[in-house]
Amino acid sequence: MNRTIGGTRATGMGGVAAGVLAAGVLLVAGCGGQESAQASADAAPKVKTAQVRTVLPQREDVVDLMTLPADLLPERRAVLAAEVAGVIERLTVEAGQRIGAGAMVASIDTRSLQQAVAEAEAYQRQAAAQAERARRLYEKRAITQKQLLDAVTAEDVSNAQLASARLQLSKSRVTAPWSGVVAAQRAEVGDYVQPGQPIVELVDTSRLKVRAPAPANDVPYLAVGAPVVIRVDALPGESFSGRVVRLGAELDPSARTLDVEAELANPDGRLRPGMLARMEVPRRTLEGAVLVPLEALVDLGEERAVFVVAGGRADRRIVDLGPVIGERVVVLAGVAAGEPVIVDGEEAVADGQPVAEAGAAAAAPGAGPERAASEEVAE
Repeated sequence: MNRTIGGTRATGMGGVAAGVLAAGVLLVAGCGGQESAQASADAAPKVKTAQVRTVLPQREDVVDLMTLPADLLPERRAVLAAEVAGVIERLTVEAGQRIGAGAMVASIDTRSLQQAVAEAEAYQRQAAAQAERARRLYEKRAITQKQLLDAVTAEDVSNAQLASARLQLSKSRVTAPWSGVVAAQRAEVGDYVQPGQPIVELVDTSRLKVRAPAPANDVPYLAVGAPVVIRVDALPGESFSGRVVRLGAELDPSARTLDVEAELANPDGRLRPGMLARMEVPRRTLEGAVLVPLEALVDLGEERAVFVVAGGRADRRIVDLGPVIGERVVVLAGVAAGEPVIVDGEEAVADGQPVAEAGAAAAAPGAGPERAASEEVAE
């Protein structure tokens, strides 16, 4: 009886112990699960909220310009050369001097030519007197008609010889055909020159030609009379207006370019031939174009992309680009007007990364210095 009761008691104590042990195991297991979950949460990667700066592109009408490297050239250029052979007796100009139309530049061996004129004048007077005498004798039937013709012919020859001598004398004086500036002096007093040998070079800089090579793809946009803007490297911040006055007849076969010429007034002489310039020629007007700053572009090799802020995260968009307008580029597809485009910080963000406008966190109430700089969130 006692063993039975003892056995029963023993059995009851064993059950209680087993229950306590099971409860402890469950408690330990529960605590371990919570710690494991917390460890997993702590191990989850945290993504920094990037601070960026954005712009909101709007639709606008813009002019697509081609910018061409150009050279400034004088309106006219002439090489004044000797027309007769001889020694240069006088040279009245020097490089850089401005001279007027008709001004004498040089004289060549005038003494011998003046002597030739004097001889021709004497022969002409003699021939004229003989012809007059022959006319009177012919009226009296004292000479034949052939003798009269010989005398008249001799007079005509003497007149031609005198005119030729005077022409040669006039050619010995080299004069300026128009007003201009002496660009170069090619001979000195005492030099013996032959016909065609250069003496001075004269340029007219009151107006300048601006010549630029246009690529073949831009030729369809060119037209005589189109307005152009000229910018000279030596005069930063200044621009000069002109118009296209000439287009080349054919493209350069080696460079595949067509010469475009405009003209500029240069009354004060500030612009000099040889200066480097840029010619801006309008191609077309783009209406309702969406433009983004060039700094917003991300180079992906064969493609270009921009980052747009959508739902607080960076959204990478592949874009189709049009012409460059100053410091901006036309976006043909990929970005709509009014979408915030990242222009500062796009190189440091990834697609889908949380972003915030730079300075916005610093302005938030209660934001500490570290939080203003960057904020970490669980992905």
